[in-house]
Amino acid sequence: MAYRCLHEFLARLEEMGELHRVTVEVDPVLEIAEITDRMCKSAHGGKALLFERVKGSAFPVATNLFGSYRRVCEALDISELGQLSRLMEELLPLQPASSGQTIDDLHSPALSRFTPLLANNGDCQAVADYSPDLRKYPLLKSWPGDAGRFITLPLVFTRDPETGTQNCGMYRVRVFDENSAGMHWNPGSGGAGHYGKYQSRGERMPIAIAVGGDPALIWSASLPLPGAVDEMAFAGYIRNEPVSMVRCLTSRIMVPANTEMVIEGYLDPGEVRDEGEFGNHTGYYTTAGNVPVVHVTCITHRNGMIYPATVVGPPPMEDCYLAKATERLLLPLSRRQVPAIVDINLPMEGIFHGCAVVAIQKEHAGQARQVVQELWRTGWLRKAKLLVVVDADVPVNDLSLVGWKVVNNAEWPRDLIIADGRMGLDATGKLAEETDGIRRQEIRKDEVISKLVERKWREYGCA
Repeated sequence: MAYRCLHEFLARLEEMGELHRVTVEVDPVLEIAEITDRMCKSAHGGKALLFERVKGSAFPVATNLFGSYRRVCEALDISELGQLSRLMEELLPLQPASSGQTIDDLHSPALSRFTPLLANNGDCQAVADYSPDLRKYPLLKSWPGDAGRFITLPLVFTRDPETGTQNCGMYRVRVFDENSAGMHWNPGSGGAGHYGKYQSRGERMPIAIAVGGDPALIWSASLPLPGAVDEMAFAGYIRNEPVSMVRCLTSRIMVPANTEMVIEGYLDPGEVRDEGEFGNHTGYYTTAGNVPVVHVTCITHRNGMIYPATVVGPPPMEDCYLAKATERLLLPLSRRQVPAIVDINLPMEGIFHGCAVVAIQKEHAGQARQVVQELWRTGWLRKAKLLVVVDADVPVNDLSLVGWKVVNNAEWPRDLIIADGRMGLDATGKLAEETDGIRRQEIRKDEVISKLVERKWREYGCA
């Protein structure tokens, strides 16, 4: 059953024993992040945290909501992450897998059943402030070198000025002062595309930044979905219930009705400001750079608002578990793009798509090289710095076994693929035609003896 809001999710986490309440006063500048970082790096991701007394603000803060496999599954109402692969398969066209199929080929009729519903009112607009002051809210500064406070778990809504189509993305927001902030979106993102259109028209761009809501909404906002796919319809598909939306008070943008908080505003074309440094999910600070400026016109929030935030930095962190959910969701797309792919693992140390281990059903010489080149050509792994290709019988999550295969099966420079600062490695077993007729044979157990020993294990006194 879908969660209506963040409050319901937190209540469920507390029932599960997955929520820890911090009742002493804590500082949103560095202290909350330090506590959260230690919790993230504890056994199995620790617990979600609810800071009830935050210095300088009347609102509590929730962090590490998705910081374990168990909590991610609960957030998305699944029993294990593999279910996400099956959900994605249902969205793909029924034709046989073919090379070149991408996420743009998602089955729109299935998603159309979950078109968001427009409501007359929502909890997110229970309180409206037309003289907004961002400094009243418990926004975090996570690392000593951060240029200031950032909103790290936002659902940023923009609207195409030509078609009226909305986009939702998760882009970090740097707070400059009481009523202005910096919007950091990457080139090629939906929000950046809309901004470019407004700039070319010389028009002011409306924007809305929602915080909180059903956890499925938060995850969907972080997905690399194309402009043709409505993130809110996709969230509805995942939660098996359409998302209820309300119109903003100062623009035509629609936002989820049950979020905790909505920051409404606009961007003037061409106006930028230095964002400063930010401690990113890579574990390193980003370099300072200019970003568009959001001018805040109104802030609405629900009664009893709880402000959700995430802390990113050296892994393992909360976003690593969200990335594993995304990995399972997008695996079927990679299989359609390259039918030889059996499985993919994104190690947490690889910072989402920085590194991937790819298992393939190898059928001919040079196939691993072809797989790497195809994954780099298009799709969600096109920017991967390192792709390691292994055989289908290698469990991609067993990095010790993967390492053994790399050392024994790869030879440099024969099995290296390097292009545009990226590296691929063919760690598959080599066919005779790939090794001048010489094929190494891996040690295998005698199955009969292996079963005999397993049956008599207790007799040997080894149990």
